[in-house]
Amino acid sequence: MVQVRDWGNSATAGDDDNLDLSELWRALRRRRKLVGITAAAVLTLTAGVTVYQRLFRPVYEGGFQLLISDPISDENRGGGGQEAPGGTMYAELARNTTSADIPTLIELLRSPAMLAPIASRFDLGAAALANRISIATGGTRQASAEGVIKVSLTGRDPQEDKRLLEALSSTYLQAALNQRQQRLADGIRFLNQQAPALEAKTAELQGELAAFRQRHNLLEPLIEGGALRGQVTTLEQDVSSLQADRARLVNVRSSIVAGTLTARSFEEAIGSGAAAGGGGSSQGLSVTGTNQILLEQLTKVEEQLAEARSKFSSSSSMVRGLTARRNELLPLLRRNQLEAVDAALGLNANRLGTVKGQLAQMASRFQKQPGLIRQYETLQQKLQIAQDNLSGFIKTRENFQLEIAQRTVPWKVIAPPEINPNPVKPSVPRNLALGVVLGLVAGAGAGLLRDRLDHVFHNPGEVKEELGEALLGHIPHVSFFKGVREDKRFLLRELDLTVGSKDEKMTGYQRFFYQEALRNLYTSLRFLNSDRPLRSVALTSSLPAEGKSLTNVLLAKTIAEMGQRVLLVDADLRKPQMHHRLGVNNLTGLSNLLTDDELHWRQVVQPVADYPGWSVITAGQRPPDPTRLLSSARMQQLVDGLASSGDFDLIIYDTPPVLGLADAALVAEHLDGLMLLVSLGRVDRGLPKEAIARIRSAGAQLLGVVTNAVKEEGGSASSYAYGGYGYGGYGYGGYDTRSAYAYYADSDTDSAEQQPQKQAVAQTWPERTRQLQRRLLNWIDS
Repeated sequence: MVQVRDWGNSATAGDDDNLDLSELWRALRRRRKLVGITAAAVLTLTAGVTVYQRLFRPVYEGGFQLLISDPISDENRGGGGQEAPGGTMYAELARNTTSADIPTLIELLRSPAMLAPIASRFDLGAAALANRISIATGGTRQASAEGVIKVSLTGRDPQEDKRLLEALSSTYLQAALNQRQQRLADGIRFLNQQAPALEAKTAELQGELAAFRQRHNLLEPLIEGGALRGQVTTLEQDVSSLQADRARLVNVRSSIVAGTLTARSFEEAIGSGAAAGGGGSSQGLSVTGTNQILLEQLTKVEEQLAEARSKFSSSSSMVRGLTARRNELLPLLRRNQLEAVDAALGLNANRLGTVKGQLAQMASRFQKQPGLIRQYETLQQKLQIAQDNLSGFIKTRENFQLEIAQRTVPWKVIAPPEINPNPVKPSVPRNLALGVVLGLVAGAGAGLLRDRLDHVFHNPGEVKEELGEALLGHIPHVSFFKGVREDKRFLLRELDLTVGSKDEKMTGYQRFFYQEALRNLYTSLRFLNSDRPLRSVALTSSLPAEGKSLTNVLLAKTIAEMGQRVLLVDADLRKPQMHHRLGVNNLTGLSNLLTDDELHWRQVVQPVADYPGWSVITAGQRPPDPTRLLSSARMQQLVDGLASSGDFDLIIYDTPPVLGLADAALVAEHLDGLMLLVSLGRVDRGLPKEAIARIRSAGAQLLGVVTNAVKEEGGSASSYAYGGYGYGGYGYGGYDTRSAYAYYADSDTDSAEQQPQKQAVAQTWPERTRQLQRRLLNWIDS
């Protein structure tokens, strides 16, 4: 059992999803001619279109600027100016200017309703005119100036465009005036609708205030309450004074009853009370004339008694007489004093009751004052608000009427309509820069697209640079070898027959080039290893139909013509070709050697006629399992035996392609080295990389690569279906490998109906055109 790995899913395939910038750069370098031509064509086209438009279809631009708000008005600063407090609110409601909507204003100015009259005057469509108009906010120096709008117009006729701009500015100013007048008229109508309600509200509040005053018998509750409070304070002071007088009178009466109050002290007490009370009569206590006489008499008697006691003894008649007189006067005076004090106490009590009654009445009235004041102030505040609203309303209506009468334009043209004499479109620097960018992008796109559609190698240098392997040689294209594989022609006989023919000059020219190329290849093989010369090598390819077998035949023939001994082994056990190319039989060969241990290799070696030193081992009978035979120990012994025999200077093994088949890798394990043939203009660039990865993973030594020009003029690789090896259905790139590998499934002989018929016909002009196209593509891809 032989395990076959799917090399299509190798490590290199795992990186396909990643973007390789170096690969893109290499692709652009490969297609630099196409990139340059495309970029130059795009830039030239852009420059031509720009020059044509600049000369014959220039676009001019003009415009003007409008000031749509007053930058120094109190309204724009958010203040109310000298308006009444309620005037600003009614003015904003009436004007409907509580917020500025610049985007809506711009849409209005560009609307068909606004532009239709102007468009009809200039025989234009409103929509077409709107598309030519651009409106934005901001001035020349301040982009944030929302109070300024810039109106721009583009066109092809400067004179007509200027007249159009003037008509636009006049229309916008008139529209602003009409809108302002309409808004003021609507505002007055709104104010007139609000007037009856405001006046009725004010009259109602005034009536409520008058009824309140009449109901409570007051004008100004706050002032009257203050006066009432003063009266209460005065009464409270009177009550305190009367209570003090009563206490003093009570004390006087007690002193009289106790007899501690003398005539003089009683007079002094009465005098003090009169002074404190503001007069004796005012306090209810007064000294009558009788009492006054008694007091004066008592006072005089006491003075005489004191004088007599100082002169006479107490037993003298004078002292006793004066003492008797005093004793007579004292009871009489005390009785009169008690009557006076009682009368005063009665008067005091009467007055104190009266004053307290007045105080209670005043206090009751005063307690009602705060509630009355609150109700009064509430009514007064409502009335004040209603009066302010009515006053602001009246002033706003007067202002609106004054503004309507003035008919001033609310907007102002601060930059008159002007047309720039220099065209704004097309812009030469911008278009050229855009042309350069588009040219580079288009060139890169065309190059990458071409590289995807023609993803093949075009010259040996690309192969060496892309694969990084030694380039052993290059086989030029020879038209004589076309169809050798498909027709299974006897190649050596045809080569011999060309000598002396009428095409000898052309054939000799081609023969020289391919022979020199093969001699160089052999020279490269000789100098690859100076320590031990190479004895056994193989030449393989990534896919069938790359010219591998033909190259092996020509290389062996060239080596033989150089006097070297060469053995060509056909290791392609699936679809052998060497016996057809060399004209020998295929009765016994490599498959027989690998299956029959009794058979010696010398028994199957066949010399090539007319070429001394050149021998061949054909493939032999087709085995059922070629992979098992090629990986056997018998194969290793055979390779070693051929190399060590000394009969041959070089042994060349012809193997199947590397990709899709394990045969080449199995054979290369036993050889000194393996060469990879890369067809120019046919094989996908990614396939040789996969082939090299498989060769190295198998442990075989890769000597280098050999390039082969299978076509004289390049074409798209995707247009070829490599009829040949059909084992397992591996797919590579855009190639039809199913039909390519199906070749081994065919029989040994092909019917005549399947062979292409070649007829030589004269070239027609479509063919010449296609030939020129191919040459152009070859030059671009080179």
